[in-house]
Amino acid sequence: MIENSIVYRDFKGKYEYFPLAKAEGSLIWNRQGQRYIDFSSAWNVTNLGWNHPEISAAIIEQTKKNTQSLLWGSDVIQEEYAQALTAALPKELNACIKETSGTESVEVAIKVARVYTERKKIIGFNAHYHGQLFAALALGYPQNSHPKLDPLVPEIKPFAFPHNKISGAEWQKFLLDFEEDLSKRDVAAVVTEPGIITGWGSTLLAYPGYLRKLRELTTKYGTLLIVDEVGSGFSRTGKLFAIEHENVVPDMIALAKGISNGTAAIGAVVGKSTILEKAFSESILVSTFGWTPIACAAALKTLQIHIRDKMWEMAEQKGNYIKEKLEAQIGENLVEVRGMGLEIGAQFKDAETCTRVQKACFKDGLHVIVGSGSNMQIMPPLTISQELLDEGLDILIKNLL
Repeated sequence: MIENSIVYRDFKGKYEYFPLAKAEGSLIWNRQGQRYIDFSSAWNVTNLGWNHPEISAAIIEQTKKNTQSLLWGSDVIQEEYAQALTAALPKELNACIKETSGTESVEVAIKVARVYTERKKIIGFNAHYHGQLFAALALGYPQNSHPKLDPLVPEIKPFAFPHNKISGAEWQKFLLDFEEDLSKRDVAAVVTEPGIITGWGSTLLAYPGYLRKLRELTTKYGTLLIVDEVGSGFSRTGKLFAIEHENVVPDMIALAKGISNGTAAIGAVVGKSTILEKAFSESILVSTFGWTPIACAAALKTLQIHIRDKMWEMAEQKGNYIKEKLEAQIGENLVEVRGMGLEIGAQFKDAETCTRVQKACFKDGLHVIVGSGSNMQIMPPLTISQELLDEGLDILIKNLL
């Protein structure tokens, strides 16, 4: 569809076209002045609430100093942000690559893995979302969903994702098949979301111990482990970064979305310096607009607020509250509630019911989105007040019936 000379994807009734006029905290308004409680955070972007005043102030202050940097140099604010970001992650992840988006971060991490290992094959998982370029799509692209884009990248092999509903026997079968592939020692990297799928809208949880087992097997066979925290990072799942749930240290982590709270385009690959330095010495991996000083000022302030206010604790507390309220409504229409922190999926009996409830909520002033099929994604800003959270839940629960 085209509106005001801009092309939009037709979401086939999943989302309502929203002509956004203004936003503040957990509220958004359309151009007719109608107010909506936001349960989407622009898909895990505005984790600290829309138009956070401290972040806006940091951007304004940075515009008085410098707004662009050189590919062959760095700005002071870039250096400050790199130091803060690496300090917030496991000590082994001690170097950053400056990128512009989540897709770009994942693509660059794949390139680094190929250069470093001198191998070509990459393993991903079905239903995971890693971005819109060819390699990123190939990692977890829903099969046969858009055949006109095929072929993607033939050296990328997606495995079936071992979610927490499979049996113990199925888990063991997955491990055997997975290790058989790695044992050939031709896999450069395994790319995965960190135990909860935020992409493609499924909100699936991994089998217990999933990420830890991937780390064990990739280490055994000299394969790099890349964890995509573009959607899960920055307190969304009840930890500052979701890798903390299993205390796993990957070789690289990809970040974006909530990194600057939606104020500027920025992404990052944070990894082990030995790996990144070797890759950069043997290839050209740069981004013209990666880490502009304005984006870094926003990202630095965003990270400081997350740490200062322990936002992951708010996500855990409010997420548990939402799950408790919705689990009490499980019945004919709502069949399951799952998730971590404020990354929550409400599974309906079918896609038709899910879409009907979403549309009814929208009419009543709740902005919530349908993920894949019959799953509704509930992802409000972590800063949402108890009053607005209850108002939004009341709208959702009323329309479940």
